[in-house]
Amino acid sequence: MYGVLVIGAPGAGKSTFCAGLTDIFTQIGRPFCTINLDPANDTMAYAPDVNITEMITVTDVMDRLSLGPNGALKYCIETLGDNSDWLLQKIEANSKKYMIIDCPGQLELYKSEGELWKVIRHLEKAGVRLCALHLADSLYCSDPSKFISVALSTLATMIAMEMPQVNCLSKADLFSPDGTYDLDFFSYLPDVNRLLDLLNEVPGLERYRRLNEAICGIITDFDLVSFVPLAVESKESMMKVIQLVDTANGFSLTEQGDLRELILNSKT
Repeated sequence: MYGVLVIGAPGAGKSTFCAGLTDIFTQIGRPFCTINLDPANDTMAYAPDVNITEMITVTDVMDRLSLGPNGALKYCIETLGDNSDWLLQKIEANSKKYMIIDCPGQLELYKSEGELWKVIRHLEKAGVRLCALHLADSLYCSDPSKFISVALSTLATMIAMEMPQVNCLSKADLFSPDGTYDLDFFSYLPDVNRLLDLLNEVPGLERYRRLNEAICGIITDFDLVSFVPLAVESKESMMKVIQLVDTANGFSLTEQGDLRELILNSKT
């Protein structure tokens, strides 16, 4: 059983990507199963085959327990964790299909030993091979401080989730080429210190020079973060991301009759 776990901040385009993925899979003839794990998402651009709202919703929890939106969301995911066998049974009933799992955007849910972390570990132990696809809005590239925050949160997710992860700059078709650096710079992050110089020029942030240096130093020292530009409207862009995800979760191995053929294709 294979699948992709679509994560990222609210507004990054997770549901839009999932909808685009269903279109691509329909065109190439790959069976799929869509799963919505966001109990607050009721405006999806696709029809989920499995929906956490069958079990619990944020609105119900807020009304019943008088919690705020974030507290209610945390409670919903905790409930999912306590009933993770329900999700596993749904997945096993569609074991011949590729799983597209749409997740909530709150970063705190992905911390080590967090609610979603426990659910994912339960699925992996049952043989579900997942790759996380982290979406970040490419519009943040226009502001050095915002992009550094995106890179740092992406790094935190990679460390905490402990699973294969592909990072994408979503809405790449809306990226403005008029900035200091082009999209390739933000994709490969050759030198974060070049952003540090811009960060120290932002009014109000120059006083935090040492803090800025420490933050950029963390990103540089781990040397894990890179991004792939993603435009959902572009079939070529979508297929590139799908190929990366399939390689990371091992699905590409199931489509190769001979491992030597896979190695030769990867070199061409």
